[in-house]
Amino acid sequence: MAQNEHINESILSDEVRQDMKKERIDHMTYLPGMEVLDSDIGQQVLDRTAAYDYNRYTAEDVRRALRHENRTLEDFGALLSPAALPLLEEIAQVAQQETRKHFGNSVCMFTPLYIANYCENYCIYCGFNCHNKIHRAQLNAEQIEKEMEAIAATGLQEILILTGESRSKSTVAYIGEACKIARKYFKVIGLEVYPMNSDEYAYLHQCGADYVTVFQETYNSDKYETLHLQGHKRIFPYRLNAQERALKGGMRGVGFGALLGLDDFRKDAFATGCHAWLLQRKYPHAEIAFSCPRLRPIINNDKINPMDVHEPQLLQVVMAYRLLMPFASITISTRECARVRDNLVSIAATKISAGVSTGIGEHSDEIEAKGDDQFEISDGRSVDEVFHDLQKLGLQPVMNDYVYV
Repeated sequence: MAQNEHINESILSDEVRQDMKKERIDHMTYLPGMEVLDSDIGQQVLDRTAAYDYNRYTAEDVRRALRHENRTLEDFGALLSPAALPLLEEIAQVAQQETRKHFGNSVCMFTPLYIANYCENYCIYCGFNCHNKIHRAQLNAEQIEKEMEAIAATGLQEILILTGESRSKSTVAYIGEACKIARKYFKVIGLEVYPMNSDEYAYLHQCGADYVTVFQETYNSDKYETLHLQGHKRIFPYRLNAQERALKGGMRGVGFGALLGLDDFRKDAFATGCHAWLLQRKYPHAEIAFSCPRLRPIINNDKINPMDVHEPQLLQVVMAYRLLMPFASITISTRECARVRDNLVSIAATKISAGVSTGIGEHSDEIEAKGDDQFEISDGRSVDEVFHDLQKLGLQPVMNDYVYV
């Protein structure tokens, strides 16, 4: 398949096909109120990705990359290439060595907490999209506290707070209050919410948040335009620069990810690594994290799948991230089954979620008004089950490795 012909038909329902014919706003033009950074990082990422031809690499290029101690983006490109697939076992040995060198046998545990699923965006692959007929819900402060109490009782000390992308429903102040409540129960608080301006990130940092994850979904701006039909998320460059705005706002760390299966996964993985690599050089103090999600079925479309991103390709991406940036945290979500997740943390991943629900209000039995899930999970293990399974693998579960400053 040519690099510009990746079309995932599983996303395209009849309703979506009709909506794609409607006129849409320019996805490259900032909307009023969006902060414009004086930075060329985003353009560098796009230029380098456009020039990336993964078919030109050979097995010798891959082995040369494995021999290097400090790997370049050229090495990274080789490790993501089709030429690397037959060499996965060799790559795994080196990736595992890098992981053990920098992380020992530690694996951090956390859980996501969805506090609202209202969304103003029309992302055609997402269960929360504004046109999907699902049960919407938003937790109030009392309910957020009940959820956090229930999660903290499992022994977890790190939480990731998520909302749908609705500024009107999940305001910055609302998210800030959730962070303040979380500080009472958790030592590490991450955010996966809509992109913001740097002053808003600074406010949330003051409220207790210390890292921000933003998925670009795909770095192919043309494909991005066809997948995000309405809402603030439609504006490609604003999302692309979110991590840099978060760092300018004082966040300790930033997370990157493409949703593998939306477009050419090799190009998207290369762009993700390139983005993190370039930002690390501009902000050496920043902690870098990768997430490696594949497409999953959603409510009202159970046919969605990650197309050509099978388990070997997922393993290849995770290991390439590790070899490019040995110090980076790598998270494997419950989109993957227990077997795949256990395999990946044994080789290159260093962070795993447990006791996961992607719905609203599902951790506490005291909350009656619950909201629907964002996507189907594949690993429903409890915190205790994941903890003991990691120990069986010879790994050390870690509940917290950072003190908020």
